[in-house]
Amino acid sequence: METKDHLTKKGLEKIREISSKMNTGRTFREKYNFLSHSLNLDLNGTIQYKLPEYWVQTFIDGEGMFYNYLKTELPMQREKNKVILDSSVEIAQANHDVLILIAIKQFFNGGYIKPKYNVSSITECQESRSVNRFILRDTKKIIEFVNKYPMLTRKHLDYLDWKTIVELKNKGEYKSPEGLAKIQEIKGRMNTNRDLSK
Repeated sequence: METKDHLTKKGLEKIREISSKMNTGRTFREKYNFLSHSLNLDLNGTIQYKLPEYWVQTFIDGEGMFYNYLKTELPMQREKNKVILDSSVEIAQANHDVLILIAIKQFFNGGYIKPKYNVSSITECQESRSVNRFILRDTKKIIEFVNKYPMLTRKHLDYLDWKTIVELKNKGEYKSPEGLAKIQEIKGRMNTNRDLSK
């Protein structure tokens, strides 16, 4: 456009060709290979590139979810009034971007990727489910990281609620009806349920 080539038929056709290959027009192979190269993936499925802390913070802010799994009624439960409460951070990405999840897993030195397969194989990546997920349940590690690198969007409110639930769990509050009710109330206002008008 700067050289006015878009004013010619040939230049306009070239622009259309480039544009058709951008965004959703990119092939799976091109997306996967770009990440493989930029993150320096070796044959063992190890990323040689170390992600910067603030990049991880921003990625969690944009793509992560602070999640609390709460189950109060268990089929055939052996213990009366048993409650399951698990807290995690989860990040989902399209399967062609699974390598970024591997890099985040290495950054935290923990967590796991679902589903499991050989990420060094582009064929296995393409044949896996379309959305891959990184799950980190080490709440201490998550809290230390986010406290050091706080988020700037409303997702930080979800983090603060999530952190409160973790603290209540660590104190055993979920074992009492009052504590469980408090946890359910906090959980009920998080993520997509958050009322931003207040």
